[in-house]
Amino acid sequence: MLLADEHRCVAEGLAGLLAKQTGSVTLVHDGEALMRVALSGEVDLLITDIALAPFSALHALQRLRRQGCQVPAIVLSTHSEPLIVREAMQMGANGYVLKQSSSSELYAAIEEVVAGNQFISPHLMATLLQAPEATQRLTRRQRDVIACMARGQRTTEIATELGISVRTVESHRQALLGLLGVHSGVALIREAERLGLIAFAPYGTDETTESS
Repeated sequence: MLLADEHRCVAEGLAGLLAKQTGSVTLVHDGEALMRVALSGEVDLLITDIALAPFSALHALQRLRRQGCQVPAIVLSTHSEPLIVREAMQMGANGYVLKQSSSSELYAAIEEVVAGNQFISPHLMATLLQAPEATQRLTRRQRDVIACMARGQRTTEIATELGISVRTVESHRQALLGLLGVHSGVALIREAERLGLIAFAPYGTDETTESS
């Protein structure tokens, strides 16, 4: 079993818990190590948090699937938002469990995923089914808006590049703030990067994205 979590103390404690269910647990703490070990051919199951450096576990999963790696993967996260859960499953996760869940639920997820099935915590599934379509994942246009913001473009510049009105750009921005639970453009970009919803911005971002 491969366990990925950037918080070492958390990872070590969880590894002790999982050792009761498996003979061997390998710990990694970043996205690059996750990919390297997952591609080694010596892993039967991956359990990972989302937030890893230098790229998130969701980006790692997407890259692994594109390279043909079919190791079953469970995302173990504190995030219960429908947007994040659905994104994780679409990126290649086979299961999604909250860190707040009981150990018995995690064990159940492991059994289901290893057997070739999908597993989402029951109350998360209920939330997914009840969530409005708009909150289930970022639209292509929302991704475009965030990408422009990550390049430091102002609202008027984003509108010109995407061929939409300034009002529409602001509407997308406000919707994104609500979806990711943040209150500024900078926080929006960093949270989207951290969760793997957009690629890490190669250029610095400043508060110019806040104004038009």
